[in-house]
Amino acid sequence: MTIVVNVDESPLEQVTKQLNKLIEVIKIVELDGSSSITRELMLVKVKADAQTRGAVLDAVQLFRAKVVDVAPDAITIRVTGNADKLGDVLRVLEPFGIRELVQSGMVAIGRGSRSISERSLRPVAVPAPAAIG
Repeated sequence: MTIVVNVDESPLEQVTKQLNKLIEVIKIVELDGSSSITRELMLVKVKADAQTRGAVLDAVQLFRAKVVDVAPDAITIRVTGNADKLGDVLRVLEPFGIRELVQSGMVAIGRGSRSISERSLRPVAVPAPAAIG
């Protein structure tokens, strides 16, 4: 589970203590922005008839997104990236008409070859205030 916390050291310590009280918690690992890779996932269903389909597909390519479903009047697109990229994609697709949208929260993994079991016992903290919610 990834938990995003945007706080100073003292409140972060409190969060860690509260999480460690939970029986199900095995390990807490702190990941900061420079030592981790973070992404969000968004699936967006966009109106796309015969006249607008080409423009929607151009936008998909521009953002390196992927078409995951095609219907006669809509296209479903998968986009991964940071919150800024997802927001940019929405701004470009909005004029076509967004029919449906689902978005994950942030997920993170440490950079390099070390696994979570090899990392120190610290709280998970990825500086991204926009991901809290």
